[in-house]
Amino acid sequence: MDAKTLSANFEARERATHELRALTDEFAGKEMGAEAREKETNLLTAIADYDGRIRRGVDALAANDNVASLMNSIKGGSGVKERDAGPSLDDQLRSMNVNDSLSFAPEKRTIQKSNNPNVLDRTLFGQLLEQAVERSTIMRNGATIMTTSSGEPIDFTVVTGRASASIVGESGAIPESEPATTQVSVGAYKYAYASTLSSEFIQDKALDLVAFLVGDAGPAIGDGMGRHFLTGTGTGQPKGIFTSAGAATATFTTTSADGIVADKLIDFYHELPASYRRDAAYVVADSVAARMRKLKDSTGQYLWASGLIGGAPDTFNGKPVLTDDGVPTNKVLFGDLSKYRVRLAGPLRVERSVDYKFMNDQVVYRFIQRADGLLVDERAAKVLTITVGT
Repeated sequence: MDAKTLSANFEARERATHELRALTDEFAGKEMGAEAREKETNLLTAIADYDGRIRRGVDALAANDNVASLMNSIKGGSGVKERDAGPSLDDQLRSMNVNDSLSFAPEKRTIQKSNNPNVLDRTLFGQLLEQAVERSTIMRNGATIMTTSSGEPIDFTVVTGRASASIVGESGAIPESEPATTQVSVGAYKYAYASTLSSEFIQDKALDLVAFLVGDAGPAIGDGMGRHFLTGTGTGQPKGIFTSAGAATATFTTTSADGIVADKLIDFYHELPASYRRDAAYVVADSVAARMRKLKDSTGQYLWASGLIGGAPDTFNGKPVLTDDGVPTNKVLFGDLSKYRVRLAGPLRVERSVDYKFMNDQVVYRFIQRADGLLVDERAAKVLTITVGT
C-alpha cells in the first residue's frame, strides 16, 4: 500500500466515524430501532476494516523503509559488495546433501552444516521464529521466552497466593505467613512440520526457496504451539494460560442488555489484582471482540478504541484487546501475559531427504522445534465465562 492509498483509507475511516458519532448522538439516552442497530453494526464493521487496512499499510511502509535502509548499509555504507557475501541461505538449502541437517540455535546467529559454520546476518532460525511468534498471540504479546540447549525437565515454582504482613506489637509474636506455591515441571514437546517439494521446483528456482519454506513451516509451527499456549490441557501438551488462570466471579449472559454486559466486564477488570492490571490485556475470540466493540459507557461513548499506529492494539476501557481464533467463544481472559513462560528446548532442526518420496521425484524438508509453556503466577490472569441465556 502506498502513501496515497493509506491517506484515502484514513479519510474514509474519518467519514465513517463521523457518521457513527452522529448516529450515537441521535439516539443518546434512548433505544435504537432495528434499522439504526443495523446501520451501527455496518459502520462499526467498516471502521474495523479500515483500521486493519491502515495498520497493514503503516506496517508495509515501515518495512519498506527498513529494507531500503538495510540494503543501503550492505551495498554502500558498510562497503561490502554483493559478490563478497558468500553463498546465500537459499543456495545452501538447495545444495544440502541427502543426509545433511541444519541446526539453528536461538543463542547463536549461525548456521551449522556438517562442521563448517557460516555466519549470516539473518538466519533461517530467525525468520522461522519470527513467523512462529507472529502466529502465537501469547508469544508476540509479552510472554517471557527462554531457550535451553536441551529438553530435560525444569522445575518451576508456581505462585498461587501471596504472603501477608500484619502489625505486631512490641515483643509480640510475629505471625507466620508464606506464599502459596506449587512445583511444576516444564518439559519439551516436539512440534514438527514437513514440506514436500518437486525436484523441478527446487532446480528451476521457481520461487525463493527460503521464503517459501519460511512462509509454510513458520506459521505451521507457530500455530501449533500458539494454540496450546492458550488452551493446552497440560497433559501431553503445554498447559495454556486459559487453563491455568483463575475463574472470575463475574458472569454475564449473551442476552443481557449492553449496559449490563459493560458493567460485568468492568467488574471483571477489577477482579485482577491491581499490581497486574498495569500490563494486562484482554484475549478473546473475534466474535466476542465484535460484541465488545458495541459497548458504551453511561454517556453513550464507545468503550472500544481502535489502535491505528503500526503495531498498536485496539483497546477496551483503556486496555489492549488481542484476538485469536484459538480462544473459546465463551471465554474472556484478562491478565499479564509476561507471567507466561515459553520454553524453546534445543535448536531448530531443518533436515532434507530425497529417499522418502523417491518414486515421486520429490524432496522433503522437515522442521522440528521442541517447546513447552507455563503460567508461573496464577494470580496474574483471570478468565470470565460467558453463559448463554434463554
